[in-house]
Amino acid sequence: MLTRLFSVTILVLIPFFFLSAQEEESQRTIMNFNGSFRVRATNVGRDVLLERKTPVTPITNLEKEETERVQSEQQTIQSDLERRQQGLPSQITRRKEDVSYYDSRFLYNMSFSANKYVEGIWGMQVGDIPFGGRGLRATGPDGFDPGLVGPGSGGERGRTAAVNVQTNLLYLNFRIPESGLFIKVGQQLFSSAQGRVLFSTGTGVSILKNFQFLRLSLEGGVLRARDQSFLDVDKNGFADKNYQSSNIYYNRMKFEYFRNIRNEVYAYFLDDNDKTDNETARLAWYGLHNEFNFQKFSFIVHGILNTGIVKKLNAINDSNDVTIYNTTRRHYIKGGMYDFQFTYRWNESLNFNLIALGTTGRPGYDENGQEANLKGNGYRTLAPGFSISNIATDFTGGYALFNGSSFSGLNEYGLYSNIIAFSPYQFTFGYYQLWATKSPEIRINREFSERNGYRTSTYMGMEYNFNIRYNVTSDFQIIFRSGYFVAGDALFVLLDSKYGRVLREAFIVFEHRF
Repeated sequence: MLTRLFSVTILVLIPFFFLSAQEEESQRTIMNFNGSFRVRATNVGRDVLLERKTPVTPITNLEKEETERVQSEQQTIQSDLERRQQGLPSQITRRKEDVSYYDSRFLYNMSFSANKYVEGIWGMQVGDIPFGGRGLRATGPDGFDPGLVGPGSGGERGRTAAVNVQTNLLYLNFRIPESGLFIKVGQQLFSSAQGRVLFSTGTGVSILKNFQFLRLSLEGGVLRARDQSFLDVDKNGFADKNYQSSNIYYNRMKFEYFRNIRNEVYAYFLDDNDKTDNETARLAWYGLHNEFNFQKFSFIVHGILNTGIVKKLNAINDSNDVTIYNTTRRHYIKGGMYDFQFTYRWNESLNFNLIALGTTGRPGYDENGQEANLKGNGYRTLAPGFSISNIATDFTGGYALFNGSSFSGLNEYGLYSNIIAFSPYQFTFGYYQLWATKSPEIRINREFSERNGYRTSTYMGMEYNFNIRYNVTSDFQIIFRSGYFVAGDALFVLLDSKYGRVLREAFIVFEHRF
């Protein structure tokens, strides 16, 4: 499939080069650039976990687990007492967090073009670099360091990172405007409608063809998501022909036959042969995105159907929780996502918005320790990227309980309003609720369990948002974002935690664009 696509691409490009040879334009290279520089100050605080700390496997011997847990806690306390006796500070902290930090980031995109038919794009990023953040070690091999933030990070006095540049974009854009044909080859951004299915950079090929007289455009391509074909598993010095790769194919059609209505039909396919993560998959996402715009109001109706097969390695353990055999189980996926948004414009300075977004299935794990979205009309995500509220579902910084890739078996409903005051200021007030489609499984819990008097629920929690955007100039902005999340019982079931109730965050950003 990939070979055929490249062959078609080459055949399409042959007449293009003849057209370029006939051009009498100047061959002087033209460079254009844009980007942004950002400095951010963040304060976050919580008494709720962000991820589960207890096992998700079935409970086979509760007394043994309890004994091991008590022994581990006693050992931690004894070790800490010995430190205190030696005059060293305690390493046991309260289950509460209040952190402030500062960071900076630089984005830079540059395009090179010698004529109107060929354009090269390079986009890079430096940071996020935290103030005083830990840089790479001066000598010795550098492995993963949880103290690092961003590509290579740096920021520590006298130990700035030697390598903290990340390439985001690197592709050639072949353009034939007369025919409405555009071909991108290389590392680029692949995005579905509103990022609900896919929003990620990657290396591949995308082809766009516009039909102006039909008010129609067709787009298709392939993204090489992962390639493990160069592994040398048997250490004989030669790469193994295991073809453990992961490819994403897509096609979509956009049409606008009416002035106020835009429609898009698309399909994304995942062909995952990579066994290094103990899972292979053949999955598809079929979507229909409809946008309606009128003078006073607009709304979006968007639906996605997810089907396919996932093959997952399953370990069979004995009574002592020792693996005695591994088998591959086949799971048939049939789930979906709904996406509804409504906007009412009171006037040019005030609008009200409603959003409802959700997927089928159950969040977390089932009673057998398997991912719950592998059955029961579960919805499997590809590589989406979207933000609904500042904490519950987010990827823009600060806390995030869930992101697009973990938004399975969840529903979020929200109301928010944008107010433009005194021209350069925009205020946003929002209220959101997060629910599970089905209640998370409580029978695999150790702490928040029925044995301890708790009950399961579908209510994850609610959140308040308050944002301010101040446009100092057309290029310079000051942005303040904040969120306050109050957890519900379903979140405690999912995280198997009985502590805390609140997450809060606030950050202010100074950003200059050029």
